[in-house]
Amino acid sequence: MANAPDLDFLPGILIGAPAAYHQGLSHSFVLAMIASAVVTAMLRAVFRMPARPVFVLAFLSYSSHLIIDLFGPDRRPPFGIPLFWPVSHRTFLSPVSVFLGARHANMTSASTSEWVRSVLTLYNVAAIGLEAVIMLPFLFLATRARER
Repeated sequence: MANAPDLDFLPGILIGAPAAYHQGLSHSFVLAMIASAVVTAMLRAVFRMPARPVFVLAFLSYSSHLIIDLFGPDRRPPFGIPLFWPVSHRTFLSPVSVFLGARHANMTSASTSEWVRSVLTLYNVAAIGLEAVIMLPFLFLATRARER
């Protein structure tokens, strides 16, 4: 679920410009709620899982991606993410970057091959590592709180 917002690369890949739709509507809390509701309904139907905890976990997982993008650098316009779409079309970006942020094509019109080359770098491996180091203590605390 945490990587679900980046499924917005798929329509771009289909048209040969992977970044064309990146950090759009899929990077909003409304889509986080919709995706969480869909996952909850599916898990409830198939595995008879309780709705509330599944929804909360799915929403927090999806939203963790939004928080990481909010506190990471953005190198191409429009800068930021539309967190509160459709209530507001404004994009939000923290003035302080906590995360390195993944690097991918600087232009939304970049070709698929340009995009793939820009994604497959050691810098991005380091960015993922830093995100894990920063987020793992929160995951640990959440797990400990749940055990109590």
